[in-house]
Amino acid sequence: MYDVLIIGGGAAGYGCALTLASVENKFEWAKNKKYLMIDNQDSDITKASFFNLAGVDFGIGGDSLIKKMEMQLSKFKSCSKICDTVTKIEKSDDYFTISTQNTTYEAKIVVIATGMHKFDIVCDNVKVIEHTDVMKPNKVCLENNNNLISENLYVAGLASGAKTMFAIANGEGAKVACDIFKIWTGKPAVAHDNLKDKLI
Repeated sequence: MYDVLIIGGGAAGYGCALTLASVENKFEWAKNKKYLMIDNQDSDITKASFFNLAGVDFGIGGDSLIKKMEMQLSKFKSCSKICDTVTKIEKSDDYFTISTQNTTYEAKIVVIATGMHKFDIVCDNVKVIEHTDVMKPNKVCLENNNNLISENLYVAGLASGAKTMFAIANGEGAKVACDIFKIWTGKPAVAHDNLKDKLI
């Protein structure tokens, strides 16, 4: 059973996974939490180069950026990543069963970060709508209220209706992780890299 399962390994998926994993050794409530990212390796990032992304090499290619994020995530023991395609999300009383092309997983919380091109995962209570804040036609997002679709089911990045910039989608993933922290701590919470003993 995973505490959080993230579907999608793009900007939002990594923003969420890295934020969650970054507190693994800092707080009692974060110890022994387990996270999983499932990615089909079809992110638009791999087709892009980045010239306005703070903190990384000017003009970095998407493949290189993905490798950097993979390396960062590998530093944390609490989060693993697998290559697979999710086909179905089913909600039970207090957890989700996530089916892929190869197997099934269980998680208490699910974050959907699948982009804007399509959404073909079978899932109750998910409404696919037109993504109206992009310049390209025929793009989709999932109806949500402040990134929440239903209890413990979140959406982040372009799939939530965010603008098509890496920094925005990445930040939304981090924001959803902080929303999850609030569930666990009962108060507003942000993961600061330079604080080892408390959240602000």
